[in-house]
Amino acid sequence: MKIDNKFKAVFASMMIVSGLAACDKPGPAETAGKKVDQVAENVTTAVSNSADKADKAMSEQGKATGQALDDTQITAKVKTALLNAPGLQSMKITVDTEKGKVTLSGSADSQANVDKAVKVTEAVEGVQSVKNKLMISK
Repeated sequence: MKIDNKFKAVFASMMIVSGLAACDKPGPAETAGKKVDQVAENVTTAVSNSADKADKAMSEQGKATGQALDDTQITAKVKTALLNAPGLQSMKITVDTEKGKVTLSGSADSQANVDKAVKVTEAVEGVQSVKNKLMISK
């Protein structure tokens, strides 16, 4: 008979625990589940924000790289045009380009050749403006 009473006591205890677990009051498992959900949501948001920042940084870097390539191409085109222009091949002209703005520096043998160098440079595709720093040397 002692076994029956112990069995009944254990069974009754289990029923009470089951009843309490079924109550609407959130237990440790529910609280933990909510915390896991919140952490997962925070991580998702953080990853999304990081991805957006990385995308923006890459886009800006791509634009900067593209501009550098464009400036390099413009410089090369201007140098080629100056070398192909009659009377300008022997001039010591330095070409610098930044954001499509070309600066010519160095020396030319006459004002006519300075003017010609500026005109040739302005005609190159991609040149937005020309800053003339050419000096006349005789």
